[in-house]
Amino acid sequence: MMTFKVKNLKDINPSLNKFVQYMQSLGLCEDDVFYGRLVGCELLTNVVRHCGVEAGFCASLKDGQMVISVSSGSDKRYKLCPDLPDALSESGRGLYIVNCVCNGEVAFSGDKVVAKLTVHFQ
Repeated sequence: MMTFKVKNLKDINPSLNKFVQYMQSLGLCEDDVFYGRLVGCELLTNVVRHCGVEAGFCASLKDGQMVISVSSGSDKRYKLCPDLPDALSESGRGLYIVNCVCNGEVAFSGDKVVAKLTVHFQ
């Protein structure tokens, strides 16, 4: 399992580089390492940019899936929408991409979003 917190947009890339190393150490194929970083980046950026608070990150490998959870850790929550955005939405394209990459396995709950990415090993 890997956890970290980011306070601002500048903290995201160094933290995600460590996440990439974690995924590589597990032996994930390079495509899934790329997609894992993409999911983490989109979700962390959403919390920091739209909630304006520190973002908590947790990732673990479970039953062939990388489970990525990002939380705002405060009463400022993700603005939940009844449906995830689509490709033609004016905003929310990042969540649309995350939803596609995760085959629809994205769930919002309170102050966090959990995305499950099916992974393959080298």
